[in-house]
Amino acid sequence: MATSRARAFTPRSLLALALAAVVLVATAAFGPPTAGADQPIQWSTGSDIIWDVASPDPSVRHTGRVRALVRGLVEHNGYMYVAGKFLDVKAPNGVTHRQPYLARFDLETGVWDPSFRPIVDGAVYALEITSDGRLYVGGELTGGIALYDAATGARNIAFNPEITNSWGPPAVFDLDVIDNQIYAGGTFTRAQGTVLRDLARLDATTGKLDPTWTPTTDFDDVTPRLGGRNVFGIAVDVGRSRVYVTGKFGGINGNSDAAYFATINTASDTLRTDVPQGLPPGILNHRQSFSMWMHDVQFREDRVYVGGQGHQTMILDAATLLPRSTFFTNRGVGDTYAGGDTQVIFLGQNTVWSGCHCWGSVGEYQLGSYNAAPDGVQTYPEYAQWVRDFRDVNPFGQQKVGGGFAIDIQSETLVPLVFDVRGQAGAYAIYEDSNGRVWFGGQYTRDIASGRQIQGLARFSPLVPNPQPTGLRTTRQTRERIVLNWQPLNGATSYQINRNGQIVGTSTNLWHTDLNLTAGTTYTYTVQAIYPDGTLSPQSDPITTNTRP
Repeated sequence: MATSRARAFTPRSLLALALAAVVLVATAAFGPPTAGADQPIQWSTGSDIIWDVASPDPSVRHTGRVRALVRGLVEHNGYMYVAGKFLDVKAPNGVTHRQPYLARFDLETGVWDPSFRPIVDGAVYALEITSDGRLYVGGELTGGIALYDAATGARNIAFNPEITNSWGPPAVFDLDVIDNQIYAGGTFTRAQGTVLRDLARLDATTGKLDPTWTPTTDFDDVTPRLGGRNVFGIAVDVGRSRVYVTGKFGGINGNSDAAYFATINTASDTLRTDVPQGLPPGILNHRQSFSMWMHDVQFREDRVYVGGQGHQTMILDAATLLPRSTFFTNRGVGDTYAGGDTQVIFLGQNTVWSGCHCWGSVGEYQLGSYNAAPDGVQTYPEYAQWVRDFRDVNPFGQQKVGGGFAIDIQSETLVPLVFDVRGQAGAYAIYEDSNGRVWFGGQYTRDIASGRQIQGLARFSPLVPNPQPTGLRTTRQTRERIVLNWQPLNGATSYQINRNGQIVGTSTNLWHTDLNLTAGTTYTYTVQAIYPDGTLSPQSDPITTNTRP
C-alpha cells in the first residue's frame, strides 16, 4: 500500500555541488587542504581558469546519445591525463588544437601539453597509469585496450589484447590494473579467439588473455525500459579475493540474482556465495517498473561505494555488502529541475565525490523506509509517493545540487558545498589531485559564477587560508601607552589590534599606539590583517608586555 512517509529521511548535512567553467590562469600550488571539524574546508564557488576540451566525435557507437566529452581522468608525474570522445583541446581564448580522445594538462596551471601527442583511433572511456609510467587506455579503439608510454605518448604495438565485438567496435568502459593483471569490463564478445561476454582478465605486460577468468553477463530483460548487457564499473578487492562489477546486465553466469551489481571470485570466475548478489537490500529499488542499472563501484578498506540509476549513491559494509548510508537526488521543494543517476564515484583523501546529471536537490534517506514488498522491491505508486514527499513535504533539509555532490568519508554525511554550473549530462569522471583540487569531466554548458561557457572539463580549488601576521613586538612602553609594530601581509588593506581579546583599534600602517592604559599592568596583544572584502586573517601569535610602574 502506498502511504506517505515524510519522516523517512534522516538528513545530516546536505550538499549543493556543481561544476563550473574552464579558461586559463596560473595559480599558486598548495598541498591537500586539511581542516578540523569546526573549520570545514572552504571552496571557491567558481572554477579555476584552465583549458577545456571541445568537438565531440560524431562517429562514436557506444555513447553517441550521451553528451559527455570527458570519460576518464588520472594524475601522473605533474600532469592530469584527460580522455573521452573529444577531438580538440580548447584554449581560454577559444582557439582549438586537434588532439583527439586523449590529452594531458599541467596539473598546476591546467595548460594543455602539446608535447604529448598520442595517436588514438577511437573514443577513450577508461584510464589507468602504473607507478612505472605504463598508461593503459580502454575504449572504442582498435583492440579495446592499448598500452602507451605515459611520458612520451608512444604506443606499445606489441601489446594487443585483440578485443572485438560482434557488432561494431568493442567498448571497454572500465579498467583495474592489479598485480600485473588487467581486469576489464565493457561491451565485447571475443578476445584472441576466445568467446567472452563483457568481462576479461589479461596479463598487464603482454596483453594475453587469462582463459581461467571469463565470467559472462546475462541480458537484462526484466525492466520494462530498454534492456541490455554491458559492464560499466569494475573494482578489484585483493584482500577479500573479490571483483565488484556494476552495469546494465540481468545477471552473471546465468544467476539472475546478480543483476546490475555482482561480486565475482578472483581465483575463479564464479560468483561469491558469502555475500548477497544484486542490488543491496533496503535501498530504493523498483526494478520491475524502472531500470536500476549501476554505473560505478569503488572500495576502500571496510566500505564499498556503488552508484547508478535510481538517483542514488550507496555506501556498503565491505564484509556483508549490506548498506550503511544511501544518498538520493531528485526534484526538491522549489526546484526547477530534478535529480539524476550517479555516473561516477571517486574516493579522495577525506571525501567521496559523486558525479551525476542531477540539477535539483540531494538528501539522505533512511534505509528500508519505502520497501513494502518482502523482496524489497517497491511498486511504482509507492516509489512515486516517496518522491512526492521529497518534492513537497521537505522536512529533510535538502540542499541544491548541480552535477554532483560530496560525502565525508569518516562521518558518511553530506558535505555542504556550493559550486554553480549548468549542463545536461553532468559528471562522468572525477579526480581529486595531489594538490587537493578536484577535476570534473563530462558535459557542461556554462559557469554561473563567471558566466563563461564550458564544455567538458572543470577544476575546483579549496581556498587557501589567509596567513597570520608575523613579527608582532613592542617598540615602546610608558605608564599609559604601549607602541606595537608588525610585519606587512600581501593584500591586506589594514590591521585590527586586539588587547586581552578585545578590539582596541585598527591601523592602515604597520604600527599602533595603545593609549590610556593603567601603570604597572600586564597586557596581551594580537593583530589581524583585514582584506578588501572585509575578511580577517587568523590572529598573530600573542605577545605579553607591561606598562611601566
